[in-house]
Amino acid sequence: MKILIAEDETISRMILIRTLENRGYEVLSARDGQEGWEIFQKEKEDISIAILDWMMPGMNGLELCKRIKEAVTSHYVYVIFLTGKKDIENIVEGLEAGADDYLTKPFDRRELFSRIEVGQRIVDLERALNESNRKLHQMAVTDSLTGIFNRRAILERLGDELSRAGREKIPLCLIMLDIDHFKRVNDEYGHIVGDNVLVEVVNRVKSQLRSYDIMGRYGGEEFLLGVPGANPEAGRKIAEKLRTCICERPFEIDDKRLNVSISLGVTSIVPSRDGNTNDFIEVMIKTADDALYKAKETGRNRVVYG
Repeated sequence: MKILIAEDETISRMILIRTLENRGYEVLSARDGQEGWEIFQKEKEDISIAILDWMMPGMNGLELCKRIKEAVTSHYVYVIFLTGKKDIENIVEGLEAGADDYLTKPFDRRELFSRIEVGQRIVDLERALNESNRKLHQMAVTDSLTGIFNRRAILERLGDELSRAGREKIPLCLIMLDIDHFKRVNDEYGHIVGDNVLVEVVNRVKSQLRSYDIMGRYGGEEFLLGVPGANPEAGRKIAEKLRTCICERPFEIDDKRLNVSISLGVTSIVPSRDGNTNDFIEVMIKTADDALYKAKETGRNRVVYG
């Protein structure tokens, strides 16, 4: 854990550094508020606790505290004021500036350590809460089997991409793909093998996509892909590449070798900037779905542009 110290009194600063380092903390020290702010900007993702002297030349502790609290960080930074001020009005002023705690000079080492430990518990709890929230969000937008976006999330992301395409006047390609004869796989080999086929299809398709292309499970064995910037010709080529990557070699699952293919429906538009995003999504999905149906009706393992 890194602790930032901003203290203009040399002796007090050196005592703090030595005291904290002897306790095993990593210390970043500044001689005034401005230097403290510069250090914080560089190291903010690693700093958990800041101990700030109240009275410093230039930028004082109150201003530095406000800047730290307003800064965008991935975690909470616990701020302790170190001050000779003891009247309640000054203490309240410091707390209202965003400080979490305070120590009066000269400080007692045991009190210093106990207040730092309180701060560390709060920082750790906040980080644990953020991680839990991140996992909950991930679960809310992810298909649990394949790890890609679920139906709700892919539709939301397509809406975002359509809005961006409208602003930038670029095409957005939508590809709907379906695994051919997937019911036969489940009936003949069981749902565990079927699940493995779904995962392998997703892995192969993702290996052909760019980092900013999006993919989601639309339902069952159907998937939606959003490919920004792809016009009709590019969309066909991408879809054909995806079709080939599935059927070019058998799927090896357990001791089985399965020949798997997919059918794909493709469409691409340049949405108008002032159009209704939901209407565009509905039209694109309907168009791609009709093209996918035609691909299946005309023999499967093929690409049809709608």
